[in-house]
Amino acid sequence: MPSISVVSPVYNSARYLAEALDSVARLTVPHEHIVIDGGSTDDTVAILEARNDPDLRWISEPDRGQTDAVNKGFSRAQGDLLAWLNGDDELISPAVDRAVAFLEANPEVGAVFGGMHVIDEDATVRRRYQPGRYSWRRYLILGDYIPTPSIIFRRSLYDEVGPLDETYVDAADYDFYLRLFDRCHVERRPEALIRFRYHPESKTAKDVWLQQREALRIRLKWANGPVDRLLMEGFDLVKRTILPRVSRWPKLYS
Repeated sequence: MPSISVVSPVYNSARYLAEALDSVARLTVPHEHIVIDGGSTDDTVAILEARNDPDLRWISEPDRGQTDAVNKGFSRAQGDLLAWLNGDDELISPAVDRAVAFLEANPEVGAVFGGMHVIDEDATVRRRYQPGRYSWRRYLILGDYIPTPSIIFRRSLYDEVGPLDETYVDAADYDFYLRLFDRCHVERRPEALIRFRYHPESKTAKDVWLQQREALRIRLKWANGPVDRLLMEGFDLVKRTILPRVSRWPKLYS
């Protein structure tokens, strides 16, 4: 049985898919890579068909979008650990190997996360980001300070919290990891685990304001009284109206 199952939802991902597949194949820990393709019309399927990788499993069929694809992948996973890698991103394989070894040596830890290298369309590193110390409440209020593609967690937690909620278009991952982190001991890794590709067609670039609106709805479900609601709504207002004027946010690099 593989120790980690990496799930990749893809759709028309041919441009970057080979790099994502290679990054998982370079893992030295026992692993499987489950690719769920939503019926691509580009060369995605041809790339998958051409791979000679015994650890790769894939299907291609119409689905209801990325969240449905991730749920399909997680439900098929056989590993003790789970991770989610989009088709335009890459694992930093040696760092992921070390994170898996850490989880196997520390059974009391339910999930880990780490930093990311933000890369552009040409795979040039444009920014290196290492998140601050872990706090569930900080994650609730700030949300995106933890790079969600860097999270690795135990399959048993997925069985407890259930699948991602498809009612969210672009923040289902945030809702899912809030529920998952609420039930476990989480540790921050001291290094980057992923190369996150930021480009004009990425969801992060196109749907950031939809993501922020949904994230606020999710936070408010966890609010413990009017003070919490005021804090959440106030931070969201500052983030949307002031941060874009004084920083590069919501862009990930200039």
